[in-house]
Amino acid sequence: MIRKIAVPLLISATLVSAPAHAQLSKLSNLVGGKSDTAAPAATAPDEAAQDALVRQFVAAQSPALNAQGYFAKAFGLAEQAQLIEAEKKAISGGQVDTGQLKKTVEASEAVQRMIDEKVASGQPLSAESKQHYAAGLIALVEAAVQARKLGESATAFTTGLKSLNPMQAASAATKLKAGAWVAKSSPSYIKSLYSSTKSALTYAKANNIQVPKNADALDF
Repeated sequence: MIRKIAVPLLISATLVSAPAHAQLSKLSNLVGGKSDTAAPAATAPDEAAQDALVRQFVAAQSPALNAQGYFAKAFGLAEQAQLIEAEKKAISGGQVDTGQLKKTVEASEAVQRMIDEKVASGQPLSAESKQHYAAGLIALVEAAVQARKLGESATAFTTGLKSLNPMQAASAATKLKAGAWVAKSSPSYIKSLYSSTKSALTYAKANNIQVPKNADALDF
């Protein structure tokens, strides 16, 4: 049974095995530093490191989930906006295990697919809807900023897991399962976040919607 962890908000992340730092090179200008540094030295992770990683995952995903809510409102997806809000309330400020995290991820992925369809269709927006969309862009760029920090921590956690001896690894399989899930999910999250950010910014520029100034630092 996995120890429950207090976390607020999470969004889409498909499990993959690529190292998290591999997705970070294009985020460097946003945070004022190079992201293609060497992987951190291996340090055996513990439950405190797991909790810190989960909180960092949340810090990266929370603004992205907020962005989904704004985009859903912008495109008239009222039901989807309510779904996102319900998921936020269900997991904020409470004890949430990996089962709840995965449930939130699935709901977020479903909403994102509908948002992507609207963006791809080039649907025009009213002045009010453009305001919602612009607010979503600000949240999305903030998520990209936080993603760089997450990627470095996820890589360190994964490297640490690989340094464990067989007995430690057996214990970690139970005690650090949530951390391992986050570490494995992070590369996919960063990749999908960058893809959705690119599409969102492209749509905004094509429809005369103001974009955040620091979005120009995203090197596509």
